[in-house]
Amino acid sequence: MVKLLGAVLVVGSSGVIGNVVASGYSERPRQLSELISGFTLLETEISYAKTPLSEALMRARGQKCSVAGRIFETASHIIASGDQSPGQAWETAVRCTYPVSALTSEDRDALLAFGGKLGSCSSTDQLRHIALVRERLRANEVKARDKAIETARMWRYLGLTVGAMIALMLY
Repeated sequence: MVKLLGAVLVVGSSGVIGNVVASGYSERPRQLSELISGFTLLETEISYAKTPLSEALMRARGQKCSVAGRIFETASHIIASGDQSPGQAWETAVRCTYPVSALTSEDRDALLAFGGKLGSCSSTDQLRHIALVRERLRANEVKARDKAIETARMWRYLGLTVGAMIALMLY
C-alpha cells in the first residue's frame, strides 16, 4: 500500500512538473499578443486622437504588470523626462524589459527596428512603421503559438512518462 502511494506521488509530482514547464511555453505568445494590442492602441492614439507621443505610449500600455505595459510605460517616462530622444527611449525600454520577458531575439530586433523610427518622422510614416512592426510580431505570434502547443504537449507527456519510469524503477 505504501509503495503504491509512493508511486502515485512520484507520477503525480512529475506530471505537475511537466505541466509547469509546459505552461512556460505559452508565455511568449501571450506577451506578443499584448504587444500587438499595445501597438494597435498606439496607432489609434497617433492617428485619431493626435495625442503627444509620451501620453500616447502611456495610454497604449494596457495592463501595467505586462511586459508590453512595462515597455510602453518606461519609454513614456523617459520621453516625458526629456533625457533621451523617442527612439533612444524606446530602445532603452526594450533593452531593460527584454531580459525578464519570454521574447526571443527576433522579437527584440523587430521592436528595436521600430524604435529607430519613433518620433523621427511624420505621423503617417509612424503609422506605417507601427503597422509593419505589428505584422512582424503577428507572424512571430503565429509561429510561437504553433511551437508552444507542440512543445507543451511534449513536456506534459514527458513529465508523466518520467514519473512512471521512476515509479517502475523504484518497485
